[in-house]
Amino acid sequence: MKQPKTYRNFEGAADLAQHAARASNYLKEVCAACAVGDRTAAQRALRQAISELETARAGLRLGGT
Repeated sequence: MKQPKTYRNFEGAADLAQHAARASNYLKEVCAACAVGDRTAAQRALRQAISELETARAGLRLGGT
């Protein structure tokens, strides 16, 4: 007999959403920097967005940050 699917509680969802929101803000900064031709600011903001997304992904793998 098959066991019914059980879903684990994901307590780190709020942290994941915070990291995603921060990454979104950094991506907006990338767009703004590109619009004015500021390559250095765009690269910096992109690195920060990537860092936020990697932090979120790491927390997801661990089950919370």
